Amino acid sequence: MSERFDRQIKSPGFGQKSQDKLSSSTFLIIGGGALGSTVSEMLARSGAGHLVICDMDVVSLSNLHRQSLFDEADSAAYTLKVDALASHINRINSNVKVTTLSEEVTVKNIESIIEKYKPLLIVDGTDNFSTRYIINDACHKHNIPWIYGACLNVYGTVYGIENQPCLRCILPNEPTTGQDCAISGIMPQTAHLVASIQVSEVMHYISHGHFSGKLTTIDCEKMIFKSRNIDAIHNPACPTCTIKDYPSLKQSFTHVTKMCRGKYQTHIPSSLFNNINKHVMHQNEHFKLLSFMNHKIHLLNNGRIIIFDVYSSKEAIAVIEDLIKYAQK
Repeated sequence: MSERFDRQIKSPGFGQKSQDKLSSSTFLIIGGGALGSTVSEMLARSGAGHLVICDMDVVSLSNLHRQSLFDEADSAAYTLKVDALASHINRINSNVKVTTLSEEVTVKNIESIIEKYKPLLIVDGTDNFSTRYIINDACHKHNIPWIYGACLNVYGTVYGIENQPCLRCILPNEPTTGQDCAISGIMPQTAHLVASIQVSEVMHYISHGHFSGKLTTIDCEKMIFKSRNIDAIHNPACPTCTIKDYPSLKQSFTHVTKMCRGKYQTHIPSSLFNNINKHVMHQNEHFKLLSFMNHKIHLLNNGRIIIFDVYSSKEAIAVIEDLIKYAQK
């Protein structure tokens, strides 16, 4: 085992003690896409003890240019991302324990996941800010450090958050630009650089007991990399890290969430969708793929619905309502 990790153990500032801590720790990775898949691979190769990976999406062809480990066979089989990651990671490092949660992380389950797995820290691999605010509030409430990461086109941001300032101090309100990678695109090197910086923060925490304290931004086209201390950004009236009201943990469970690439998701009991067989294009033990009203729709067994090619919450809700009406005829 020591031979396998010899090169990183010899790295100044890391050493055997840090390797032992890494190999005995649990890491919760929320999202298994461009960031989460790359973070999972690097942590597995580095010898992390236990990876808990949460994602409910399936591998698609458009994922393959930027998301680690997935291949054309995964895409053709509509393999759940978490299952594909677990399979590939097992072939890379069979000593890593991988727990897969094929579910969306929401207000409803994030605290129970944290309490069950007790991660050393959480890595953000999500593609939407509503989930990030939930992570932010839950992590502060339960005193779990986490690493925010975001990327779009050639731009990326990483920040390790322990207490103050938190994400809500930096971004008091959810960005409303409407941009996502379906509109603005994303370059593979952007995602991999952001994920690499996230893993660097993991290693810094392992070896030093805290994050770097820097907010890092990148511009891959102009090759501009900036890191700065943002302690002064702390909001003395922040509802999360000052007042401890945790507003995102109080939101309704029934809302649509914007995802990347023209997708929205929500949760509805799967029992409502028994009368839809003629619209089923593909199915396996985990989900059904539908074609309905010129939209591709994933219905997962636990009630999660992903609607493709919609570009507003109003449009997504209209498609869901029409689907429910059809299914209940």
